[in-house]
Amino acid sequence: MNKKKTLAVLVGTTNGFFRSKCLSGIIKEAYRLNYNVAVFSLFTMLEEPTKHQVGEENIYSFLSNENIVGGVFVDYSFWADGSRQRIMKIVRSLPDFKMVIFDNKGIPGYEGVVSNDRKGFAQMVDHLIEEHGFRDIVCLSGGAEFPVSVDRMNGYIDSMTRHGIEVKEENKIFGDFWTHAATELAAKLASGERRMPEAVACGNDKSAVTLVNELIKHGIRVPEDIAVTGYDLSGDSMTNDPSVTTCTRPDIYTGAHCVCKLHKMITGEDVEPDASDDIFFVSGESCGCHRDVAFAHRYNEIDRLEVDTEGQLRLRCIQESLMAADTYDELIETIYGFIDLIRGCVGVTLCLNKDWNLFREDDNEYIRSGYQDEMFEAFYSHGPGTGTRGGEFRSSELFPPSILDGDRPIACYFNAVHFEDRCFGYQVVRYDDEINRFPEDAYHSWVSAMCVSLEYIRMQERMKLMYNRAFANSIRDAMTGLYNRQGYELYCSQVFNTAKERHLRLLVIVADLDDLKKINDQYGHVEGDNAITVAARALQTCCGNGEYCVRSGGDEFIVFGAYDYDNAVPIFYHSRIDGYLARYNTSSEKPYSVGMSAGFFIDYADSYENIDECLKIADERMYANKVSRKKGRK
Repeated sequence: MNKKKTLAVLVGTTNGFFRSKCLSGIIKEAYRLNYNVAVFSLFTMLEEPTKHQVGEENIYSFLSNENIVGGVFVDYSFWADGSRQRIMKIVRSLPDFKMVIFDNKGIPGYEGVVSNDRKGFAQMVDHLIEEHGFRDIVCLSGGAEFPVSVDRMNGYIDSMTRHGIEVKEENKIFGDFWTHAATELAAKLASGERRMPEAVACGNDKSAVTLVNELIKHGIRVPEDIAVTGYDLSGDSMTNDPSVTTCTRPDIYTGAHCVCKLHKMITGEDVEPDASDDIFFVSGESCGCHRDVAFAHRYNEIDRLEVDTEGQLRLRCIQESLMAADTYDELIETIYGFIDLIRGCVGVTLCLNKDWNLFREDDNEYIRSGYQDEMFEAFYSHGPGTGTRGGEFRSSELFPPSILDGDRPIACYFNAVHFEDRCFGYQVVRYDDEINRFPEDAYHSWVSAMCVSLEYIRMQERMKLMYNRAFANSIRDAMTGLYNRQGYELYCSQVFNTAKERHLRLLVIVADLDDLKKINDQYGHVEGDNAITVAARALQTCCGNGEYCVRSGGDEFIVFGAYDYDNAVPIFYHSRIDGYLARYNTSSEKPYSVGMSAGFFIDYADSYENIDECLKIADERMYANKVSRKKGRK
C-alpha cells in the first residue's frame, strides 16, 4: 500500500502548454523527493458562487486530508478572482497547511517562487536585434502593478542596454495581458498618433496575436511594415495567420523550485532543483522568420487536437450515448466505451459516495461540502478496452486503491463529479511519470456528460421509487394497512387464474365486524376505528401462505389466496381469528368487545367462472355465521 505523503497542486484550470510545463516540473521534482502529487483542478470558474461552481470547487475540500502535507498554488490559473478568493479561504482555514505560490512573489502568509521572465523575455528581444537588426523596438507589457509585467519590461531593458541601444520612455508601455492595450496601440499606429517602430515585443501571446490582427485590419503589413513577437507560448500563436514568434517560460524549473521550497518547509532539508532552465524559442512569421512547422505540428496535433476524427465524432455523441442508459449498470458499462478519449492516461477511476443516490423524502438533503467517508470505485480502467468495478474505500485514503502502483510515487488529476452543488464523488486520472498536456476538451466533455447522466439516472430511480410508493399507497387502506378495494380488483383475478392453472385450491374468506355501529354510537368513532384495526389484525393471522387481506368496506373484509389447502383450514382459521380477538378482549380493558363473523369458501377453482362466484358463496356463509352468532349472544 502506498503510504507516501502527498503534495497538492491547486490549479484553476489545467489547459495550456505552459501550465503543463509547470506541472511537469512539479511532478518530476516531487517524484525525486518521494512525494505523491494530487492535482486539484476545475473545468469552470465563475466570479459568483453559483450552485455549479460550489460543486466544482468542492474538490478543494481534500486539502484538509491528513495525507496532504503541503501544496503549490498556481496563482495565475485562477483568472476568476472570486473563485481564487474562495479557494484561498479554504487554505487559510487550515493553519498548518504549508503552501508555496507559483510564479508570484507571494501573498500575505505564503512565500512564492517567480519564474525568471526577465531572462526569457531578454532572449526574445535579443532575437529581434541580432537576427533581424531591429533597433527601434517598443515593449508592450502587462499592468505595471504585476511583478511579472515589470520582469518582462526589465528583460527588454536588459537586452536593449546590452546591445548599446537607448531605451526611450515612450517605448516602454505598461498595458495589459489581454486585448485592450494591443487594440489601442494598433489604432494609434494606424492613425499616425504614434510613430511606427520597427518592432513591438509583446509581453504575452494574447496581446501579440491581437496586435498582429488589428494591424492587418488597419492595412499595416506584418512583418513587412512592422515586426511583432509574443511570449509564453499559447496555442493562438501557432494557429494565427501569420503565426507569431514566441518564447516559452522557464516553468519546469520554476515548478521544481516550488517543490524544493515546500520540501524545506516540511522537512527542514535544503535541496536544489534537479531541473534545467527550460526556455526555448519558437519561430513564427510575425517577425520575418519562417514558421516552426515541426513544433507547430507537434503542438497542434498532440496538444490541441486531443482526439482523432473518429474520436471527435464519438465525443459529439457521448451525451446522447450516456443518456440512453436506463439503469446505473448500463451507464457504467457505457462509460467504459469512452475511456479511450482520455489520451495518455494509465488509470481512470470514478469514485462515488456510498449513498450518492440514496432516496430521501426531502430531495434538498444531500452532500454539498466534502465527501462521504465511505466511498466505492464505480469503475476503474487501466487503459482503452479495460474496465471493471472496484471495491469500497475511505475518502480519507485520497487515492482509490486501484489507481496505486505499489510503493511508487504517483501523480493524479482530481476533478469533482457533481450536478450543480450535489456532490456525487470525484474522478481520478493518473498519468505515467511524465504528464503531457491535460486533455481538456475531451476530458471535460466526458466528465460533464457523466455528471449529467448520473443525475438523470438518480432522478429516474427517484421517480420510480416515488411512483411505486404512490402506487402502493393507492391500493392500501390508510387506517389498517390492508389492501383496499382497488387492491382487491388488481389481484383477485391473478390469484383465481393461478389457482386454475396450477390446480390449487382457492380460499376466500368474507368477514364482517360485529356491532360497529353500536361501538361508534356509544363510544365514538375513535373506538370504532380501533375495533376495525383490531379486526384487521385478527384476519392477518390467516395470511401465512401469501394470501391477500383486504378491507373492502367500512367494516367488511376479504381474504383470498391460492394454495394446497386441506379441508380443515376453515376450522383452523376460524379458531385463529376467534383466539386473537378473545386475547385482545381479555387484555384491552375496553368497555366493548370486538367480534367478527366470517364465511369460508375453499375449493378447486376449475368449476367456477370467476372469483365473484366464490366470493358470493363465502358471503352467504358469513351472513349465516353472523345470524348464528347473534342468536348465540341473545
